[in-house]
This record gives sequence, C-alpha cells and structure tokens, in this order.
Amino acid sequence: MINLAPVAAADKAAAEDLYLAAFPPEERRPWQQIADTGTMPRLCGLYNNEELFVGFVTVWTFERYAYVEHFAVSPSQRGGGIGAAAMAALRQMLGMPVVLEVEPPTHRDPMAPRRIAFYERCGFALLDYDYMQPPYSAGLPSVPLCLMSTDPGLDPAEIERTLHSQVYGYSS
Repeated sequence: MINLAPVAAADKAAAEDLYLAAFPPEERRPWQQIADTGTMPRLCGLYNNEELFVGFVTVWTFERYAYVEHFAVSPSQRGGGIGAAAMAALRQMLGMPVVLEVEPPTHRDPMAPRRIAFYERCGFALLDYDYMQPPYSAGLPSVPLCLMSTDPGLDPAEIERTLHSQVYGYSS
C-alpha cells in the first residue's frame, strides 16, 4: 500500500535529490517551483506502510483531466510494485483521466520501452500524436515525447495546447 501525502519537511531534501537524479535538465523546472506548496504543480510524496518516503509525483489538475509532470520512485525501492501502487492510488485520489509524457519507444534510452510498458500495465494508452515538449527555459532544447492517457478518447491536440500554455508557459 502506498499513501500520497504532502512531502514532509524532513523529506524535502530527499525529494529534491531524487528529482535532480531522475530527470535530465531539459525535462525539469526549477525545484523551487515544485517545492512551493501554494502553486501548481502539486507535489505529493509517496509513503510506504512504515511512513517512509519512497518517491514523489507532481500533478497539475485541469477541468477534464490531470497531468502527471514528474513521477519518480527512489532507486532502492524500485521493482517492488511501489510505482504501480502509487499510480493506482493517484488515479483513485484524482477520480479523473490522467495524462503524462514519456520518451518515444525508439528513444536512445533503453528504459523508454519499459516505461511505456509500465504505464500500459497501469491503465495508460499511447496517444497517436506527434508531440513536442517545449523547453522549460531559454537555452534548453524542445524534447520529442509521446503522450499517454488513461482515457484514449481525449483529444491530444487539446492536451498539447493546455500543457504548452499552462504547464510550460509557451504559446505557438
């Protein structure tokens, strides 16, 4: 069982370290924008039955769906079902379709197909859509990614417009 809760003050440094280790610079925003509890995205800690911090998820909530911007489980805790339990708990907590971005299955990272398979086991489907994540800040590149959703009927063009304007502050 995994509980989602605000990240405890004692776990903030561990959450930041995991964030910096799990995501390359072109796929992350400044940590302070995440750690600021009064703004989006909402930072949720993942806690096991012993109330040990085992990971985090950042979530944006929109009218028709929620967007998981970042999701990471501590390396020492991976492979034991924590990620799947966290996704199930998150989906139940949100009570609406969930959208996320993943590297394409052809990405140079050999983990990309495994991540997609993991999310498929969690009830997500790849959306057939050419998607590009805009840069988080000047000097960083755009990143070709894929969209996945628990509701494959969502309009990927609408998702793109919302993410680009609300999450990335980008207008085309």
